[in-house]
Amino acid sequence: IYMSTAAFERLQATQHEANAERVAAGRKTHPVAVNPRNAAAGSLRQKDASVTAARELSMWCYQLGEVSGEIGVGSHHETLDRLRSWGFPTNPEAVVVESMADAHEFAARWERERHSLDYDIDGAVIKVDDLALQARLGFTARAPRWAIAVKFPPEERTTELRAIDVSV
Repeated sequence: IYMSTAAFERLQATQHEANAERVAAGRKTHPVAVNPRNAAAGSLRQKDASVTAARELSMWCYQLGEVSGEIGVGSHHETLDRLRSWGFPTNPEAVVVESMADAHEFAARWERERHSLDYDIDGAVIKVDDLALQARLGFTARAPRWAIAVKFPPEERTTELRAIDVSV
């Protein structure tokens, strides 16, 4: 589940407008979302489902859950193709590569081009494509042995400090 950059900007604009109305009415403002990732996560945690429904959330499917019976796929990429054929959204940037060098280049490319997407990313996931090999590799207590997240270095920003108020 994610919130696109465009949807996030619309949400922020709506929240700023609502806060302006609150200020005009002499009421306290509500927090404004600071990034799409937290906005999406917060939207999913809402107790009021109508708030979640009003947010412009999107999703991509990356795998099937428990499958009863044979569906005729032997690889992760074939699973994505099948999900797409059933009408489920999948990430269009998912590709099969032939070597670790290609996997490294894929991750490096998206580190360079991450801002060309309409959503925020902080890395890429490299997976073994063969489902039988995935099953043989299994899981550790916390993660699959057949997938690894390649995290990008955090983005840095400069903040101008204009004043410090000290109180006891």
